[in-house]
Amino acid sequence: MNPIAQQLVIWATTGIITSMGGYMFGWWRGYRRKSDAMQTGVRVLLLCKLEQMQREMVANGGIAGNAAKQTAQLVYDSYHSLGGNGHGTQVNQDIQDVPIAPRKPQA
Repeated sequence: MNPIAQQLVIWATTGIITSMGGYMFGWWRGYRRKSDAMQTGVRVLLLCKLEQMQREMVANGGIAGNAAKQTAQLVYDSYHSLGGNGHGTQVNQDIQDVPIAPRKPQA
């Protein structure tokens, strides 16, 4: 292969590799931005669910059943794994600390 053809092949290969790298970097940044937004949105929704459960517990006279406590813990664990802390931790702790609802006698 003559030197000019060799230079053209090197130039074309370098251009293609650089273009692909730039495209991949741009795609990754966009993907990362969307992923961060999705995580934040899910974290907010999980916190809202914990707060709703807390309101229901208060409206129920400050008691909660085992099922409600287990659900609150599952919601909190997901919330916490997405980086949630602080307020959600306190809301979950409030739910976990209340007495368990007494079982109603079966007729």
